[in-house]
Amino acid sequence: MLGTVAVLLLVLLLGNPYSEAWWLKCPLHTLTGWQCPLCGMQRQLHALMHFQWAEAWQLNPVLLLSYPYLFLLLLGQLSPRFRASRLGEWCYKNSVLFTFIAVLLLWGIIRNI
Repeated sequence: MLGTVAVLLLVLLLGNPYSEAWWLKCPLHTLTGWQCPLCGMQRQLHALMHFQWAEAWQLNPVLLLSYPYLFLLLLGQLSPRFRASRLGEWCYKNSVLFTFIAVLLLWGIIRNI
């Protein structure tokens, strides 16, 4: 799994989601024109890897703020020791996970109003 993440990040670092047509497109945006809560993620990660902080913020501020939590979830998947820690246990509590999902869904609604 770690190798897959590393390869995907390398592709994002070297590729350009703005100008190359082979990048994945959001199916919801393609079909409806609405932006899902994750829309802009590829471009945002590309901007972050090139230290373009303002552009990353403009693409999807809620997603940008959620990266630390997503990183902790990934760390919990890769390290059973971290997942057993107090912080790891907190990250995987149902109430925390459902709150995170609810915030993303709410953001998906707000950004389309």
